[in-house]
Amino acid sequence: MRSTTRSIAIALAGPAEAGAPVQVEVKERIASFRAATWDAAAADGSIFLSHGYLQALEEAMRDAMEFRYVLFRDAARGPVGVAVFQLADFEDNGGQQSEAACRMGLFKARVRRELKLRALVCGNVFHCGDHGACFVAGVPRAAQLEALDRAMTAVMADARLKRRVAVRVFKEHWPGDEEAARLLQGRGYHALATDVNMVLAVDPAWKDLEGYQQALTAKARTRLRSILERSSALEVRDLDAGAIAASTGRMQELLDAVLEQSPYIFGRLKVEAYAGWKERFGDAMVLRGYWLDGELVGFSAAFVNGDCLDAQFVGIDYARNRQHAIYLRMLVDLLELAISRGLRRVNYGRTSEQAKSGLGAVPVAMGVHVKLCNRVTNQLAGPFIRKVRPAAFELRAPFRR
Repeated sequence: MRSTTRSIAIALAGPAEAGAPVQVEVKERIASFRAATWDAAAADGSIFLSHGYLQALEEAMRDAMEFRYVLFRDAARGPVGVAVFQLADFEDNGGQQSEAACRMGLFKARVRRELKLRALVCGNVFHCGDHGACFVAGVPRAAQLEALDRAMTAVMADARLKRRVAVRVFKEHWPGDEEAARLLQGRGYHALATDVNMVLAVDPAWKDLEGYQQALTAKARTRLRSILERSSALEVRDLDAGAIAASTGRMQELLDAVLEQSPYIFGRLKVEAYAGWKERFGDAMVLRGYWLDGELVGFSAAFVNGDCLDAQFVGIDYARNRQHAIYLRMLVDLLELAISRGLRRVNYGRTSEQAKSGLGAVPVAMGVHVKLCNRVTNQLAGPFIRKVRPAAFELRAPFRR
């Protein structure tokens, strides 16, 4: 296992510290950092930056994916930030952006299915949101972005990665972080419009699903009752770590079926990770299985992340989905779970925007920035990247005015 330590001169606080050297430690295994040291620097970040989460993910994905972990230190305060980089394949699976590229002559239609880009990502390809880095209070946003970009350059100095990486990605900033967008674009990155993230705000007045229903229009209530009726034959159970481990074969089949329905595939999760996450996080991680006549026909996974329920992947038996409303029932159950836990938001993630808006979720545009490693190609690709638009959908309004 290799590790490197470098020093870079950036201002991490005020003018008095301008130019102070920052030590950048790069490791290939999260276990190379003490959990207490890492988690102290990541304390203000999401659950997906915690040492335990990263350990379980790495253990499951070790043969399929590479990781780099960075710890930032300054002389005065010690550890002041962490960052996670993932080496993942971006696979075209028939998305409309690649169709546009074919029309523009950027590549032939016959190679679309073979289009695969190896990306070095600051972030987490398995979750929607800003989960790539965290700094302690007092570190200016400009210093954070400079440190992260220079850390990515340090990671890329490894010849084993440099010859394989086609694009650098920062994934992904919430609306309102214009400073991050401006700074990254000033460093040669292009803003890439992706499909929106669907987020549902949970009203504290909803004490249960019945309370939520009272806020709906008559049409939306009818739609919800139809979902519950169509899915009534499903047996729904929360799985512990042992039950997850016993079901990984079938769960992988169901997850792979969903991935193959996606226009793009950015990393392929191995479901073995869920048992490790459940062991570490207990009730903060929920994996719910859906059975029909004794057969597992679906599952959904979600994490309690602060005051938010972060939905992750689902697995679906599409042959039974329409008749038994498996996926729609999962969306309802995630909302009911958030209400029962007293959470304030459900982060449903991307895809199926219309179905999620039917429950009250609204679209949130996330900021993704990309830079092709070939300088000339990066300049030529800029206009095309800026023309990419998210997929259109019908936004529903289920709440009474």
